[in-house]
Amino acid sequence: MNGIVFVVDSLHINKRIFWLILLLSATGAMTFHLYSLILKYLDYAKHSDINIGFSSLEFPAVTICNVNIMRVSKVENASDAMQDFMIRLSQNNLETKVGQNSPGNDVIVTGDESDTDEKVSMADFLDTFDDNFNFDQDNVEDLFYDTNSPQSWEAVANRSTITTLVENFKDLYSFMNITDQKSVGHQLGDMLRQCSFATRKCERNFSQSTNSDYGNCYTIQDARYVSKKSGPSGGLELILYLEIDEYLPLITSGKGAHIVIHDKNTVPLPEEEGIAVSAGQQTMIGLKQIKITRLGNPYVACKNVDDFYRQYKVNYTRNLCQKMCFLKQIYNECKCLDTSYYFINVLLKINGTKTCLTSDEVKCVTRIKVSFRGDNETCGCYSPCSERIFDTYVSSRAWPNNDLLSVLVKDVCTTNVDICQKLKNQSELEIRENFLKLNLFYRDLNYEELAEQPNYEIFQLLSDFGGTLGLWIGLSVLSLFEIINVIAELLYCLICNRRHKRN
Repeated sequence: MNGIVFVVDSLHINKRIFWLILLLSATGAMTFHLYSLILKYLDYAKHSDINIGFSSLEFPAVTICNVNIMRVSKVENASDAMQDFMIRLSQNNLETKVGQNSPGNDVIVTGDESDTDEKVSMADFLDTFDDNFNFDQDNVEDLFYDTNSPQSWEAVANRSTITTLVENFKDLYSFMNITDQKSVGHQLGDMLRQCSFATRKCERNFSQSTNSDYGNCYTIQDARYVSKKSGPSGGLELILYLEIDEYLPLITSGKGAHIVIHDKNTVPLPEEEGIAVSAGQQTMIGLKQIKITRLGNPYVACKNVDDFYRQYKVNYTRNLCQKMCFLKQIYNECKCLDTSYYFINVLLKINGTKTCLTSDEVKCVTRIKVSFRGDNETCGCYSPCSERIFDTYVSSRAWPNNDLLSVLVKDVCTTNVDICQKLKNQSELEIRENFLKLNLFYRDLNYEELAEQPNYEIFQLLSDFGGTLGLWIGLSVLSLFEIINVIAELLYCLICNRRHKRN
């Protein structure tokens, strides 16, 4: 240790004081320097390294949904409450009434108007529930009109009539049992006219799920689907027949499909993610694969995907975690199930519980929907420590031409005579809007790897620690051990002297 020898051996007191001040100053500067290094390390700063790779790429899972949640011809198979709701829509001719009230076809309710027409509309909606719901009319209306309630009517006063009706429809759909939900929605056998991967016909290995935004959705994923070349010829091609004549008036506002592109063995949530695909068009979706690896604690909190998979047998996503947290809260507080997410209820092993149907249960679910917060403190839904996402580039064009349209119509007619008869009664534009083509492919076989790396690792800290000791007071690792050895010998001598004096 430099300097200390001059403090001890100098003959002049002034020289000793000078070296002592110098040594203390150097020690102070060293301490501050070391403190700064430790703070820098404990800041756990990080950066992302981007690596570009090239190889054949595993194709993601693709989920397709018709934007129409329920077929008009199957309303009779829905619950009594849903049938009553649809009858009221038809009897009241709400499309005409909405058009008369607002140039934009939406009735905006503000101020005192919420106590008149719209209040009656909500009361009419509440009447649609059948006896199985056990609604206490006055209590349920209080849920909407009480200004102290988080679901007070004033809280949703600026929502349009159409928005309110659609939300009410979705609520009624969510209260239906899973069998009825599947039966009233669009069926894959009717909707899927062609499916090929890398120009080869794909097998009908689709899995089905339901949700209250799109009804039946179908997911295709296969470990054998690997893109060995870029472009449409190396990807997935789908032709869909949309059954436009089955669309619900007023409830379904557009024509087309909703597509979710997600990693394999993950649960799609179309209501929260995806791409809208228009009817009467060919939509090209170019993909780019991005792999993300996060450091985890202590740099940033992230979820261990392996632990999640071992527990639920599906891959972790943050959206799925938040949805599971939401459904758990409904189950714990309302003692019933929201069947909108049947598969997630199965994952949570709570699917045997009864559906939320009674007045109190519906109130409870409504309250949770309004107040639910899916933040990290409540649910612990952090980003996954590793995930694979897909960047998309979407383009489209009018499709099909007249010749191809004739071929498509003949294909439909050979499989379903009833549908064929409906098509004959439609105009050319209406027939064209029944079809869409979807091409999903990798734009190129390059992929990105984003890996978080620490800015300041422990080995760098130790290196800087040693450099700081050497810079300010001339210490090295060996010097430290020498000091430790001297201290140990002094302690040994002191102990021996005490024993010698006692003896």
